[in-house]
Amino acid sequence: MKTSMPWWAVAVLVPLTAGCAPSSPDADARPAPSCAYVVEYDGRTYLGREETGVPVGRSLGSATRPACDDTPGDGDDGEGPVLTTAFAVPGVDPAVAVAVAEDTGAHRLVVAESVDRLPPELRKLTDRS
Repeated sequence: MKTSMPWWAVAVLVPLTAGCAPSSPDADARPAPSCAYVVEYDGRTYLGREETGVPVGRSLGSATRPACDDTPGDGDDGEGPVLTTAFAVPGVDPAVAVAVAEDTGAHRLVVAESVDRLPPELRKLTDRS
């Protein structure tokens, strides 16, 4: 069982959770959600990246974003699991990364948590020059 998170996952998750505290000191202010973007597909766990609109290939089947209750004890049950569809990313092994359909019609890149270093074909999609 892997106990450490890949370096790139930390770089992705920190911006996703930054600024989640309320901007107002009001007693009634509620914190913004801070659950990481996690997807389960084909027995693997994938971590979300910022990239959306990535090229997609064929549909691979169902994927799930697990339930999230980022503020336990606040009187609500949090967000239940979200069913989505996984898509192949052209030139990338689905054991490394897939794209998942977003509500907006775009596709978000998610990378298997077991991946320590992005392969070159995936870095081409993620490098911003």
